[in-house]
Amino acid sequence: MRLKFLLICLFIFTLGFSQNTAIVTGTVTDKDMNNETLPFASVAIKGTNIGTNTDENGKYTLKVPAGSHTLVFGFLGYENIEVPITLAAGETKIINKSMSSTSVQLNDVVIEQQINREKESALLVDQKKAVEIKQSIGAQELARKATSTVEQGLTKISGITNVKGRGIFVRGLDDRYNYLLINGLPIASPDPDKKIIPLNYVSTSIVESVDVFKTFSSNLYQDFAGATFQINTKKAPSRPTTVFSFGVGYNTNTTFNDFYTDDSGSGFQNFAGYTGNSREIPNVYSEDNPLAYNATPEESANLFNSSWTPKKSTAPLNSKFGISHGQRIKEWDKGNLGVFLSFNYNNSYLYQSGVERRLSSEGNAQQDFKSKQYDFSTQKSGLFALNYKIYDKLDLTFNTIYLQNSSNAIAEGLGLNNSYTQLNNTPFFIRDTKYTENRVAIFQVLGDYEWMNRKHVLHFGTSYSDGKNSVPDRRVLVAAGNGENAEYITTNGINPFKFYQELDNSNINALVEYKIGFDHNEENDQYQSNVKIGYNTDLLDYNFFNRTISASFNGTPDQAIINTNNPEAFFQNGFANGFLRYRNTPDPTMDSNINQFINASYVNYTKQWEKLLIEVGVRAEYAIREIEYRLQTDNVYDPHRIEKYDPFDFSPALNIKYNLNDDTNIRLAASKTTTRPRLREILPTVYQGGDGNQTVGNRLLKNSTNYNFDLKYEIFPSNSEVLAIAAFGKLIQDPIERLFRSTSVGYLESFGNFDKAYLYGIELEGKLNIGNVFKADALKDLSLGFNGILMDSESKTENNNNEFGQITNKERQLQGASNWGINADISYEFKSGENFNSTFTLIFNTYGKRIYAVGVEGADDIYEKPINQFDLVWNTEFNDHLGLRFTIQNILDEKTLFTQDATKEIQFPDAYSNVYESYNLGVNFGLTLTYKL
Repeated sequence: MRLKFLLICLFIFTLGFSQNTAIVTGTVTDKDMNNETLPFASVAIKGTNIGTNTDENGKYTLKVPAGSHTLVFGFLGYENIEVPITLAAGETKIINKSMSSTSVQLNDVVIEQQINREKESALLVDQKKAVEIKQSIGAQELARKATSTVEQGLTKISGITNVKGRGIFVRGLDDRYNYLLINGLPIASPDPDKKIIPLNYVSTSIVESVDVFKTFSSNLYQDFAGATFQINTKKAPSRPTTVFSFGVGYNTNTTFNDFYTDDSGSGFQNFAGYTGNSREIPNVYSEDNPLAYNATPEESANLFNSSWTPKKSTAPLNSKFGISHGQRIKEWDKGNLGVFLSFNYNNSYLYQSGVERRLSSEGNAQQDFKSKQYDFSTQKSGLFALNYKIYDKLDLTFNTIYLQNSSNAIAEGLGLNNSYTQLNNTPFFIRDTKYTENRVAIFQVLGDYEWMNRKHVLHFGTSYSDGKNSVPDRRVLVAAGNGENAEYITTNGINPFKFYQELDNSNINALVEYKIGFDHNEENDQYQSNVKIGYNTDLLDYNFFNRTISASFNGTPDQAIINTNNPEAFFQNGFANGFLRYRNTPDPTMDSNINQFINASYVNYTKQWEKLLIEVGVRAEYAIREIEYRLQTDNVYDPHRIEKYDPFDFSPALNIKYNLNDDTNIRLAASKTTTRPRLREILPTVYQGGDGNQTVGNRLLKNSTNYNFDLKYEIFPSNSEVLAIAAFGKLIQDPIERLFRSTSVGYLESFGNFDKAYLYGIELEGKLNIGNVFKADALKDLSLGFNGILMDSESKTENNNNEFGQITNKERQLQGASNWGINADISYEFKSGENFNSTFTLIFNTYGKRIYAVGVEGADDIYEKPINQFDLVWNTEFNDHLGLRFTIQNILDEKTLFTQDATKEIQFPDAYSNVYESYNLGVNFGLTLTYKL
């Protein structure tokens, strides 16, 4: 009874409150810009905490108590406008206002206005005012282009491409030359093959915006050549917001067709993308037991819980879901406390078929496989953010970020493999069952403290991340032939094997920066110059373990017959009859450790004149790297060898911006930076491909030294438009590049420092409203975005360089660099009534061919050919709550294609093909429903 009474009272109170409120709405325009709409102007009720900002179209809506009030319109550098209003209960009043700028010149350096960085127009304003050359993409544009991960979103920025999950390429420089910050703090990648956390781990639903810094400033880490990416995660919104989303996807190659997976874990574990306990390494082969262990056949039958036979099923629709909620927990006159939570999951079933070859200089195929790949992958992103703010004093943020990715993959190849082994002219068969899990948990504390009217600002932060890469119980099956009458390969010491890999990393880092302002301008209350002094420390620890366990055969030829469709039956029969067992050999290289400790300090001076802005700074980094390892010839109990590398580098940086007028900038930037290798490139451990191919790191790799130069001209016709052209050049000393060498059983992938490389080119960028361009109101809802790059590169090594004496082309393009690239999109927005809003966007991306790997011993370089990516996105908002997104990606059904030309006379021209690798991708259809509370 009391509960009913309470609910009735609450209902009456809510009803009474709603009946005593009113709505004021309208549009704010810029009088100085022919009454163009003014985004992010503040609109507030004087003397209260009731307020909002205009959206990207200059519109606002406020719910206020009935009665008489004063409505205040404000925008930094504009004259405040006060409008007395009287509102009756339940009334909706429209008040439009046009604002004029003051006569005071704005200071581009020290503007600290808080804007909504999710909006495209807000990020353009930020780009216009920034001193460095950068581009940004926010949540609004990420949604408009239907990008579910940060990696997909970045490919919409000029000079950036991505193919087949190998990371981001910026201006032709691959993942090795990039660096990642999350909220200004570095994060170590748990994946040994990636320099930065693979950005397909990061769901766009936890992202406010992503900044791409293409020029260096002293407050950025010195590891810079392609770009530094900064992911800015979401914070608590000003009003309570809850969003639910659910989506499905269809791939023309995969969905509703036969699909194969490793079924070692439970059904929920496999769907969720977690390793579980069923793939754990047996104790007798763990890191605690470095010696050889030959299990008996009886033991072998019970050592592992996994099966050599993959599970066959029908691939369902891809799926994804997410939930997020944010609100202010507490508000008071001097500050607020807010929270934001988000969790997102998505999975993908992908089947691809194609060919893989390894070619000689005459164009002969040493390996020639018809291949199939099945991959069930999952991605999870979680964010918990707590924001505490005392206005004009303190801003604190506590972030917990969780990123996890899994891949349940099976790859099969059937065909010629002369470089490995061949029996009775029977085709070689290989099946690689590989489960991979990467995860990282990140804990951050970030803050800004200011005093004396922002003359003094202290920026600080610290982060701890714990990462793990796991490849548990990988199974590589090799046989002569396939099907029921295949033959278990026992020649040349080759056996099917199991493989385990674990990489644990921890990363602790911190920053502190003090900024002091000078030359205070009383008219605009801004400082015309400032000095920043900062310190960074970064401690990174990697612990690597791997173990190979062979399935040793000791039987008759009749017992070697295996059915590759059900190999588990063969193994169980072999254990039961005593001709199969698991064994390993002592491996001194099974574990290694890499420690890196960076201490860095920097100073930065910025000065603003009426039209000229100059930033000059220098950064000093002392980066100690120690590799603890053993050689294959060492004893497993020998102490680790230590390879130490401790360069001390200075990185000067200059950024200049000159305002030709209020809408036009010229920028100049120059800097010296370094590039550090990926983990795999320095790991002194052989990674087995299973088909005879291997990868081994080079512990003696040096950092590259980069000299960077940029010149940019940009025009901002409006708050939502930009036209820009930029010229850039880079000289890289000791560039790191990938090499392929032939061996007696396959190919060896390795890495080395070449002598030097050059890279130079031109970038174009544009975002335009077609109606404004042609002065036609009928085209106001049509917008065009485009960016492109034209460039050239050259990499050289001297003839007397012994390390690269077998390089086929001593002068060539830089590995990974394309000569050109294009990204373009055109959008049409349709509105009906107050709430219905629909946007159609066509997106096209492509790039020129680039070198994937450098050829050796007379073989030509391996080239990656372009993929012409053409997508359609249709976003519809039916009302304030319900939205629907429909996508078609890779409409042209493009394939990946890698080629390697012959450099000598072709011996068998009728059988010749220069295709090194090619896979089909399929067309992807997606449908996502969102509901907002």
